[in-house]
Amino acid sequence: MGKEERREQILASAARLFASRRYDEVLMDDIAREAGVAKGTLYGHFADKEELYFAVVFEGITRLNDQLEAQAAHQLATPEAKLREAVAAIVTFLHRNRFFFHLMAVEDGKSQSGRGQYRQRWHQERRRQMEVLEAVLRAGQESGVFRIEHLRTEAQILRGMVRSALHCHEEHLSVDQIVDTVMRIFLHGVRVPS
Repeated sequence: MGKEERREQILASAARLFASRRYDEVLMDDIAREAGVAKGTLYGHFADKEELYFAVVFEGITRLNDQLEAQAAHQLATPEAKLREAVAAIVTFLHRNRFFFHLMAVEDGKSQSGRGQYRQRWHQERRRQMEVLEAVLRAGQESGVFRIEHLRTEAQILRGMVRSALHCHEEHLSVDQIVDTVMRIFLHGVRVPS
């Protein structure tokens, strides 16, 4: 197995563990065992657990943002379809990678974890994601389908709705149900049409 393949194997194993346990519960020994490598091999790729954690985070979030940008570039039938596709990609990603909620606390400045370089990179990736949402909303506005009064705020509200829906575990909604709910409320509210 080559060095890059081994790194991918370590990242995949670490992602599974970070998804199933809190950050402080995951040990480098656990990751080495899960990846089937010696602990020294981990340290040959990553200086410490924090560096490995953020490597997992940024590989995932970069892949999501690449997907969102590619989707936004395609000419779908309607602005609503394009918006649904973006929301579905974000919901699917966060549903599969729940440990990203920890990083959202870092984003909000509530966590001491994460050196400045990681926080700065997170903000860059977050901005990429917001730019895609803003572009999709703007395109819908320009085509006369969406009424957007405060583009940046409304994109933030949409993203916040996704986060809130994923935090609510009581109803055990599927990804499709979460996407449907977010789209319905964002586009139409909860008022019964007259």
